[in-house]
Amino acid sequence: MSEAEKKESGESKEAANPAGGVADYLATPKKKQKSYVIMATGGNVSEQDVSAIAKYIQSLGKQYMLARPKTPEDLARQISRQIHLMILDDSFASRDRLLKLVRFMKEKKAGDGLPVLFLTREASAMTAAYRQELFAHQENDDYLDMKGIGSVELLARVKQSLEFRNRRRSRRFKVSVPVTFQFLGEDRWRQGKLVDVSLHGALLASSENDLTFNLKSQIRLQVPVSEFFDPSEGEIFRLSGTVRRISITGASAGLSFEHVTERQMTLLTTFVTELAAKYATSHEINNAIVTAPE
Repeated sequence: MSEAEKKESGESKEAANPAGGVADYLATPKKKQKSYVIMATGGNVSEQDVSAIAKYIQSLGKQYMLARPKTPEDLARQISRQIHLMILDDSFASRDRLLKLVRFMKEKKAGDGLPVLFLTREASAMTAAYRQELFAHQENDDYLDMKGIGSVELLARVKQSLEFRNRRRSRRFKVSVPVTFQFLGEDRWRQGKLVDVSLHGALLASSENDLTFNLKSQIRLQVPVSEFFDPSEGEIFRLSGTVRRISITGASAGLSFEHVTERQMTLLTTFVTELAAKYATSHEINNAIVTAPE
């Protein structure tokens, strides 16, 4: 067969199977998305310590990539990446601006947890500002007071944060909030209450003695929020959830919130923060940590 004939034959085969290229592409394993450590530093961390942290992360090989944004705008652009940990010096930008930016990023990447290790030399001011802006996210974050901390201690804390990130996506707070709920596919609305709540789920107890929850049931929630939100947001906050665990009696269910929009996450953050502040006065918050449903 001549070269021309071979070429013609090849073209004929390709024409006969136009989807071949697409099929080959779909059959090729997708590359795993790189996981990043974001480190944004200012005057709280010496160049020597920054270099030591960078060398340690780079020594882990292809496990993590290191990104070092130089401005708040650069930091905001990191949101498109898969972030394993953010190491943020609170002198990188004004504290207020930095915390608002972190909250924005956390709300955008709500499903990932987005843990942060803050480095500060003003621990009291830092934690007070954090409580105002990021209280609902505290289970996933930590801080290190750089006063009197040496290079060895700093590097050890970074290693610890890398190893134990995302122990829980968000902290749960014990509350008592009346709600109405509905099983997907039913017309009936039932009475119940939220026993604890977080940014990613809640423990729902039914007010009906004969009701038994079932795993993987889908539930619609209506939560009264007039005391927490501006009237323009309405009096009812609607959420959807899936039952991930049930109590031994079947009368209460651990829900994970599903299909949460950006707007809902913003409202949910406000709701959880306000609830936490409300129940802290009765020391409820001291016993707040409950295993989140997976």
